[in-house]
Amino acid sequence: MVKRATQVLDQVVAVFLFLFALFQPVSTAGAFIAYAGASLTWVVRLALSRRGLLRRSPLDLPILVYWLLCAVSAGLAPLPASSWEGMRKVGLVFLVIVVAHNVLSLRRAKQLVAVLFVGAVLSVAYAGWQQIAGIGLRVHNLDPNSVFFRAGIRDDDVILRVDSHLVRSPEKFLAYLKARTTSDPVQLRVVHGGGIAVLKDAVSIVVPAAALPRPVILNAVRMQLETARPTRVTGFYSHYTSYAMVLESLACLAFGLWLGCGEHAFSATRLGLMGLFLMLTIALVATLTRSAWMAFAIGCLLQVGLHRRSRLLRAALPVLLLFAAVGTDAAMHRWRGMGLVDMRDRGTEYRVLMWRDGLRLVKEHPWFGVGMNTIRDSWWEFNLAAYKKFPLRSHFHSTPIQTAVELGLPVLISWLVLMGCYFLMLLKLVKRAREERNGFLYRLTLGILGATGAFFVSSLVQYNFGDSVVVLQFWFLAGLALALRSQLQTSPGSARLAS
Repeated sequence: MVKRATQVLDQVVAVFLFLFALFQPVSTAGAFIAYAGASLTWVVRLALSRRGLLRRSPLDLPILVYWLLCAVSAGLAPLPASSWEGMRKVGLVFLVIVVAHNVLSLRRAKQLVAVLFVGAVLSVAYAGWQQIAGIGLRVHNLDPNSVFFRAGIRDDDVILRVDSHLVRSPEKFLAYLKARTTSDPVQLRVVHGGGIAVLKDAVSIVVPAAALPRPVILNAVRMQLETARPTRVTGFYSHYTSYAMVLESLACLAFGLWLGCGEHAFSATRLGLMGLFLMLTIALVATLTRSAWMAFAIGCLLQVGLHRRSRLLRAALPVLLLFAAVGTDAAMHRWRGMGLVDMRDRGTEYRVLMWRDGLRLVKEHPWFGVGMNTIRDSWWEFNLAAYKKFPLRSHFHSTPIQTAVELGLPVLISWLVLMGCYFLMLLKLVKRAREERNGFLYRLTLGILGATGAFFVSSLVQYNFGDSVVVLQFWFLAGLALALRSQLQTSPGSARLAS
């Protein structure tokens, strides 16, 4: 009876992991639900029988120390409730353990990676559809005497919904207003200022039905409308930076799988992987996120340096990185009117101001920090120059600085130790997989290593550990790496791993 129940629970955990892999590039809520389902089911499975399930790994102690130190800092924070809210993101690290203990074969790892890429392709396809069909209507040359101006709409606003209906062309907008027979007010969902036009950022604007011009024609509404398209793609997410950091890791993963492929150059596998890599890279380019571009370049070059043992090629890697930096700088000037590092850019200036104040706060609170989310909830107490100069209440745009400010230097050190142990484990895993001549295992570990390297680079200038969308993917890949390591240790040869 118990054996049958554990088998069923194992299957349920597997289903939740597949759902997680599918949803991670598509839906944050879906990924969280799948993770919670897998975790809960696995805990119940452990309660029934733990025999042969729990295995040690080199990350167990670093993960535990990191989590415990975060908990201590949260408990000693001036706003404990806010800090304990932040512990939910810290707790995502246990996804590593869940994945590592429930991926018991290389075949299962292949399947999960394949499903992850299916979700990624769906997100890229949706981003492409948004560019083709549009996301709403952008307002231009709005007459101050227009009823829409009086309702609160301004030039460069984006109308996303009209009475809950999505309209992407001026003709559809006018046709809908003409066809309205109700006397109820018109409900508009509008993003002001042409910012990131996603529904969660939209405000509701009400236009009285009686005030609508009759007949409803373009001249009568006293504004110009055009189909609005994202200037920087976001996929299914609410911000292009989150999407860019997810894409950088996925593209590095695809590149590693392609690079390590020892088959003929024009085989179906290599061509498919190359197509996938190009698709993800094009979507990454369309985010126009310079930090993600450079992190992606470094992740790919890291893989090339490990895969190709030519001294000449390895010596050329810094030159290739320089070319990537020059190309990124030129592209940023062309499409965003700024350089790769440009103090005239408001975003760069904001970062520098936050970093300066972050270092000051670390000196003032070195041991336990100021507490997670404390600055968010009582920002006026910390005299932040960026908050005074810009109307934006954001984070420190650097994972190490954010960690030190909120949780203290001991937590930062434990995080660095955890990251260092993980990276060293990946290097050893890649080397051993290569020595055992296990093709797919080598390619997969090489891809995970590149994705991890890109993530580390991004963390220097982005608070990616504070973005659940991104960190869920990071810990998922870390769990896969631990599972592969366990299989290498327990299997007598690479032949069994290929099954």
